[in-house]
Amino acid sequence: MRTPIQVALVGCGKAKLAHPAPARELYTGPLFRAHLAEAEATTSHVYVVSALHGLLSLDAQVEPYDFTFRGKARDYSSVWGRLVLESLTRLYPAGAVDVLVYAGRSYAEPLHEALAESSLAGWTVVEPLMGAGQGTRLRILCEAQRVRAAARAPLRLSALEVEQTPGRRLYLFAVDGKQVPAFATVSRVRRRAGVLEGYQRPEVLSHVAAIQAYMESATALVPNAVVFAFDSRVHFEPLPEDTGGARHGHLIIPRAAGPDAPDAPGFIVDGQQRLAAVRDAAVKSFPLACTGFITDDVGQQAEQFILVNSTKPLPKGLIHELLPSTHGALPAALERKRLPAQLVARLNLDEGSSLKGLLITQTCPAAKGKTGKGHTAVIKDTSMMQALEDSLSDGVLFDMERAGEGVDAMVARVSLWWAAVASTWPDAWARQPKESRLSHGAGVRAMSQLMDAACQFLAQEGNASPTQRDFEGELSLVADACAWTSGEWAFPSGARRWKDVQNTPKEVAQLATHLAALYRARRAAKPNRRARKAGAA
Repeated sequence: MRTPIQVALVGCGKAKLAHPAPARELYTGPLFRAHLAEAEATTSHVYVVSALHGLLSLDAQVEPYDFTFRGKARDYSSVWGRLVLESLTRLYPAGAVDVLVYAGRSYAEPLHEALAESSLAGWTVVEPLMGAGQGTRLRILCEAQRVRAAARAPLRLSALEVEQTPGRRLYLFAVDGKQVPAFATVSRVRRRAGVLEGYQRPEVLSHVAAIQAYMESATALVPNAVVFAFDSRVHFEPLPEDTGGARHGHLIIPRAAGPDAPDAPGFIVDGQQRLAAVRDAAVKSFPLACTGFITDDVGQQAEQFILVNSTKPLPKGLIHELLPSTHGALPAALERKRLPAQLVARLNLDEGSSLKGLLITQTCPAAKGKTGKGHTAVIKDTSMMQALEDSLSDGVLFDMERAGEGVDAMVARVSLWWAAVASTWPDAWARQPKESRLSHGAGVRAMSQLMDAACQFLAQEGNASPTQRDFEGELSLVADACAWTSGEWAFPSGARRWKDVQNTPKEVAQLATHLAALYRARRAAKPNRRARKAGAA
């Protein structure tokens, strides 16, 4: 359904000029002027309705006259209403129309009646100030005009000016992120007639949604400054005192005609995703730290965009290593990784952990060469993180978390499992991935999924706290079928050389499915251990 067109009708007034003039100028009364200002500020289609002339365009030349509805028969106003409505239908023959009447009841009532008698679908007659007397209308309209004027006034923000190199000044300030669309837009990258324009890429919606959720949390803190490039319409007014090296003052920023309007004096150099998140966030306001510079040179704007965004982002491994030390709310994507990151840290650092020193992190470098040069780490932390995330999503760690068992219990369970893995395949253990697929991402994730299956079977037998020896017994069922360092994997789809298995979702799934199927088949053929012990007794 099409959005209705809004058409404003402003009732004429008794006070008029003494000579012919356009309809917008002929009527001089304060209520007419206030009605007209409101209609033009809020509606694109505006007309005057005259008791004598009916519908008038704002530029129609009109002679002064003295005529009102007062004393006229009811039939006159009824005919007048139908004629005005007919004039509108000729101007707007298709679609729905909302007729907004800025006038008294003597004008509005005939239009209501005419519409009720017509067969027009989707048309309405609305009185925005219905029931308000002249004095009340003037007060309401004056306040609305004051608010609009304030919204159009330039922003005046407290700022600090820093001259970094001769003639190159930087401005530091803060502003509510909800106000940014009033003065800044995105210089969207595109090609027009083969020429590259702009420099900003499209919003990444998933990233925006994650930031938005974080900003809506009670403890959100966004210290990164948004960077703006302003054109020369923006200027700085320093305060009189000399602060030595930096000047305090006010940054004066004109407002644009509307959000993302081409007349915006500011362009977003860095922080597009953050600003989009603030825009959509269910918060009243969200002040942001900002920096800006003033230039009319689009090349300088693009240059700063490249410099800001070419900096290498933090390595994922460093982020994961820092996560366990955080306590406040984080974006959802990082929040999901906090517990697995904590487990990885404990498994890699705890004395007695079977994985101590074997996980590659920023502070535990990978072993190089035959001797390792003093380093022992051979398993990528991201591979172990993914394995733990899988188990926390739908495996034994999920069951343990749901049962309220803490991090200590989870670390102990995983450590026992990998101790059993190490004792089952000692020649393949703690070797670099190119030498052993047991240290490779595919092997790590497949063996973690096998841990989930083994724990499930043992729990069904009443063994909810398996020992390393219990795990070794489960692993013995598939030990002879594993080609970690040589030979071939006997996949149902065909044989595969040991070193050809790669850490891709498809091949991880193939290896994990193969080991799980083999384990379940061999276990099903093996008598229930608990039942056998009971029979022996």
